[in-house]
Amino acid sequence: MNENFPTLLKTYRKSMGWTQEELAQKWSYSFETISAWERGKRTPGNTEVPRLAKLLEMDSDKFAETIMESREHSSPLRKPNETRTDWKASFETWGELQQIYRSRTEFNKDFSYARMFEHAQTIFAAGISLNAIALTYSRDILLQSIVEEHCTVQLCFLDPNGKRCAEREEEEDYPARILSDLTSVNILLMKTLRNLIKKAHPEQCQHLDIRVYDLTPRFNIYIVDDNVMTVQNYAYGRGEDTPTLLLKRKMKGGLFDFYAAATQHILEHSTGIIDTTATGK
Repeated sequence: MNENFPTLLKTYRKSMGWTQEELAQKWSYSFETISAWERGKRTPGNTEVPRLAKLLEMDSDKFAETIMESREHSSPLRKPNETRTDWKASFETWGELQQIYRSRTEFNKDFSYARMFEHAQTIFAAGISLNAIALTYSRDILLQSIVEEHCTVQLCFLDPNGKRCAEREEEEDYPARILSDLTSVNILLMKTLRNLIKKAHPEQCQHLDIRVYDLTPRFNIYIVDDNVMTVQNYAYGRGEDTPTLLLKRKMKGGLFDFYAAATQHILEHSTGIIDTTATGK
């Protein structure tokens, strides 16, 4: 018989030398939730099972069985023939989630966009200023990727002169034009790069597509080879300070496809920048 969930959780926490408060902080749960789990007053919901199995470094099926037995023990009226189909579906969906970083800075220390973009065949990005590729990523390496490795890069910036950019500045309590000017500079940098490609390798120019959109920014998303993705939700604060999700495509209709659909919506409402002298005006 499997060890029950409260005992399993408590044993794991103590083996790590953590208090309940520390475990709650590290796993991004409330102290009340951890306490209730350890006391057997509550059990995790179905959608939590895959994530917890990964945090506990357990086989997902074995962990699902542990939770099921804990539920049956605490709720004897539960139907004994309850299937685990929902566990499997949840694990397949949430199994695409490879890691959660507390911030973009933490992501760059552990994984980094430079590593993510290396030898990519396609890069798609949608967000506000797209600093990770337009400002901090090496333009020489990006140029080499496009010209020599035939990488296709598609960038969707928030329109620096649009209504939504001004709204975002207000949300972040920035002075007017701060985000707008930064985004305009980043667009200019990418347009300059495209001009270099156009002059030296005109046949590769179409592999750098620069676009703007004027929708309320909800996500900052980078997709590489339609296989690896980072996602940040735009909260009411600086984008780099929000959690960064690292996803890997494993199935149809999972988390990866959910966020990919969001980028498709942005793409459908974007406008390509053709002029090589202005910055989105």
